[in-house]
Amino acid sequence: MAVSNSAFQNLAVATVASVYILIVLGGLVTSTGSGMACPDWPLCHGQVIPQMTPAVLVEFTHRLWTILVTILVIATAIFAWRRYRWPHIVTAFSTLTMFLLFAQVILGMVTVQSGTEPTIVTAHLALATLVFGSALVTAARSFVKA
Repeated sequence: MAVSNSAFQNLAVATVASVYILIVLGGLVTSTGSGMACPDWPLCHGQVIPQMTPAVLVEFTHRLWTILVTILVIATAIFAWRRYRWPHIVTAFSTLTMFLLFAQVILGMVTVQSGTEPTIVTAHLALATLVFGSALVTAARSFVKA
């Protein structure tokens, strides 16, 4: 099944937007002090769906949005491989985005387990910025005729 260029571009742009929203949600978690509202990972207070307090809602929304981002990033990488093959900069950056996101999820777990230690929180934001940049290059390059 071939993926049209415009369909891929739409997916790539949606991926960039979802990563950006995830970073904003992460900032909200930090700025509201909600980082330890769910003190365990991947569950929250040992539950898949915890009792919602304002702080839990902020942290839990960040975690749920991460699932959407993960689906979009993986789909973008799969469709890049189908559309552009290898070697191509879109394929390279979409694959890089996927691996960076996997590292980011692990660092998110470490962030919770560390009790939101500031150095780890900063590293989490720095890696999020790399995920965003890589997704942005993927999307931007999909619009370049080569």
